[in-house]
Amino acid sequence: MTVEPISARAQLILTAKRLFAERGIDAVSLREVIREAGVTHVTAVQYHFGDRDGLITAVLAEHRARVDTRRDAMLEEYEANGGHDLRSIAAILVRPLAQELSAPQGRDFLRIYAEVIQRFRGEWIDTGSSIWRWRRHVDDFLPPGAAELHARFAALIFTTVELARRAAEDPSADDRLYVSHVIDIVAAMIVAPLSEETQRLQTGRATEARPHASPTAPTTAL
Repeated sequence: MTVEPISARAQLILTAKRLFAERGIDAVSLREVIREAGVTHVTAVQYHFGDRDGLITAVLAEHRARVDTRRDAMLEEYEANGGHDLRSIAAILVRPLAQELSAPQGRDFLRIYAEVIQRFRGEWIDTGSSIWRWRRHVDDFLPPGAAELHARFAALIFTTVELARRAAEDPSADDRLYVSHVIDIVAAMIVAPLSEETQRLQTGRATEARPHASPTAPTTAL
């Protein structure tokens, strides 16, 4: 049986995924990616992806699509059951990403995705993705004022960073206990009440900002 040679584009994605995961996005030059991939054309990244951001998007694309498919399926079941369950909504955030711990190149993806989410915040969250659908449901559980302090994004940051940490370790034979505990922590984060100090500071900041607020100011991504 003849094995089809891997395309230059696919080889660039695989190589960039490995290097970005091992060393971080900024520590890897496009020239290194091209050289390590064994591609002869020095403009290969520009030809296939346009620029560095295009390459990062391609590196994440397959994994993000899998995560979205899983999360959408969980949301379908949650909505069909008329769900209003805190731990279920926390699990819907965590489990689709956690499954990448055992997927091909999934551990590399988790390490890169955590870096991207932290650096670029909502810019890399597709408005058509399952995260936005999840966001509508998590609002049912947030205490007053938590949405304005981006509690949803804090839960996503914690999840991605914690899974990236796990992905950097030697693979475990069984991640069930670990994932269950991450879900517990995310559930607690979602319903964590705002302290009197936080409420006072939040009110003061809102009062100070009100005269300068723009009616067309953009909203945050999450």
